[in-house]
Amino acid sequence: MTTLEIEGAERGWLATVCLGRDDALVVRAAVTPDLEQPLRALLQGLLEQPHEGSILGERHGDDLLHGLAEVMGRRRPLLGTERVFGYVPGAPRTASADRPPGWDEP
Repeated sequence: MTTLEIEGAERGWLATVCLGRDDALVVRAAVTPDLEQPLRALLQGLLEQPHEGSILGERHGDDLLHGLAEVMGRRRPLLGTERVFGYVPGAPRTASADRPPGWDEP
């Protein structure tokens, strides 16, 4: 099962997100119970954003999780007061040569 791992700049691993029925995002595990609601709100906001010519939430299956990881990697959104990013464990879908200059800089 493909998962989206969420990490914070200060606390490290924060949550694991997977897909449930009808491609609904499910927070499968979180570092603290009070993190789930703010994370859901953040993810919902990201799903409504444009990405590569369409709304991110229009994607399905693994493409949805990979799209969220890409958006979170580029935008480094705030979750509370902490910058977060997401990644899908395993091989990256984007070759390192395709990444824009400065992608790994704060």
